[in-house]
Amino acid sequence: MKTYTNINDFVKARSIISSKDKVALIPTMGALHKGHVSLIKKAKSCADVLIASLFVNPKQFDSSSDFSKYPSNIDKDLEIFSKNGIDMVFAPQKSEVYPENFSSIVKIENLNQILEGSFRKGHMDAVSTIVLKLINLSNPHYAFFGEKDFQQLKLIQKMVKDLSINTEIIPVETVRDENGIALSSRNSLLTKNETILAREIHKSLLLGINSYEKEIYSSIQIVKNIKNYLQNFPDIRIEYISIRDKNDFKALSFIDRPFVILIAVYINKIRLIDNLICDFK
Repeated sequence: MKTYTNINDFVKARSIISSKDKVALIPTMGALHKGHVSLIKKAKSCADVLIASLFVNPKQFDSSSDFSKYPSNIDKDLEIFSKNGIDMVFAPQKSEVYPENFSSIVKIENLNQILEGSFRKGHMDAVSTIVLKLINLSNPHYAFFGEKDFQQLKLIQKMVKDLSINTEIIPVETVRDENGIALSSRNSLLTKNETILAREIHKSLLLGINSYEKEIYSSIQIVKNIKNYLQNFPDIRIEYISIRDKNDFKALSFIDRPFVILIAVYINKIRLIDNLICDFK
């Protein structure tokens, strides 16, 4: 495994990969966990050469304090990459990605201003901008993204389609711990009691799916059921709950097609997101 911190060195190394080899990109912000490993395993099944990026994108954060709290252990991340068969790591500094006078923003309208885009101003634009840059630099046949960040996944799929980018975006199922908690880098910031509370997020989503299975097809009613459940836990503050079409991400008032329930909550000061997908029966 070779690690590159300089764009020119990385692009040069990428250019000498055989044209016969299929190349996969796994974009990450570090603080790696089993969810990231699942991306790598999926990539191994599709590609000959695996490229991982390691860059905590400051433009995706609401504030400098939130950015500074993001967990980071580069040595551990590189060890995980190496153990799991990554061939190349692109780990640039901020000044390399955003040089002086950098002023470009990639906006994927509609998807960039709802839910995550509404509550985290500029976040989705920052995601599309950095992902496009990483794809341009690594020129992969495939790029892998977890379904846990479902809106981000849909945003990137739309960007690739709209801009005719010759990279296939491959979703990978959310990885959960034994208590149903979706694995996230932010989970390491939770106290023991907060971790116990975090189990209720997945339980609330299961309640939503169960409501649908009991022939409740009104999104308003299902959301109400989830809210009523979570109100039993005062330290959980709901930011949003939304039911969307699984494919085009449009809001659903009546469920008559495959859908996804998305949620964002605060457990005290830690913000967590999750979702559950339900294929229409």
